[in-house]
Amino acid sequence: MSVVTISPTSSARLYDQTVEQLGRSIVQGALRVGESIVPDQLAENLGLSRSVLREAFRALESKGLVQARPRIGTRVSPRDQWNFLDPQVISWRLQGEDRLEQVEELYSTRLAVEPVAARLISGLSDADAVRDLRLLIARMRDAMLARDLHAFTEADVEFHTELLLRSGNKMFSCFSTVIAAAVRTRETLVFPLVEETHKGLEMHERLVEQIAEADPEVEETSRTLIRDAHSEARTALGHWDTHGAATL
Repeated sequence: MSVVTISPTSSARLYDQTVEQLGRSIVQGALRVGESIVPDQLAENLGLSRSVLREAFRALESKGLVQARPRIGTRVSPRDQWNFLDPQVISWRLQGEDRLEQVEELYSTRLAVEPVAARLISGLSDADAVRDLRLLIARMRDAMLARDLHAFTEADVEFHTELLLRSGNKMFSCFSTVIAAAVRTRETLVFPLVEETHKGLEMHERLVEQIAEADPEVEETSRTLIRDAHSEARTALGHWDTHGAATL
C-alpha cells in the first residue's frame, strides 16, 4: 500500500486529516482502484486509534471511495462507484491530474442547470429574491474594489446558490454543492480580479434585471455568464499548470 502520513494532533483533527489524506490518495491515484487497505496495519503505521480510522473509513465509504466486504477486507472502489457530486471528491480532483476534466464537468453541469433556474425564477415575480440577489451583487462589487478574492468568491457562491434555491424546483438544490464548487474554482485556481471580473459583474447585474422583468433572454444571459466564467477557468488553469497559481 502507498505511504500516507498523518501529523499528530487532536482526535477531531486526526479524523479530518485521515479522511483528507486517504481520500486525496484514492482520488489522485496514489491508492489504486482495487488496492487492499488493511485498517489495523494502517492504524499502527500512522499511530491512529482504531476508532478514528473506523470513522474515517465510514466517511470514505459514504463517498463511494472504499468498500468493506467480509473475507475480502477493505478495498479502493471502482471509479464508477465514486460520488462525483461530493464536494471533497470534487476538491481532490481539482487538486490532482483530473483537474481539467473536473473543471469541464463542473461547467457543463452549470450550463445544464443554471439557465433553466434563471428562467424559472424570472417567472415567479419574486421581489424578495430579486432584492437578495441585488444585495449579493453589491457585496461582490465591494469585495472587488477591496481586492478581496475570498469575499468576492463567497458572495458569488451565494448568488448562484440563491438562483437554484429560489427557482421553485426543489431538485435543483441537490446541485448546489456542485455549482458552489464550480464557482469556487475562482479561488482554487486564483483568478486575478481584473477586467474580466468587471464584465462578469455587469453580466450578473443584467441577469438580475432580466429576472425582475421576466425577460425571455434571461436564459441566454445565464449561458453567456457561465461560458465566460468557463473561459476564465480554462485560462487560469493553463497558467496554473505552466507557472503555478496566478497572483492578485
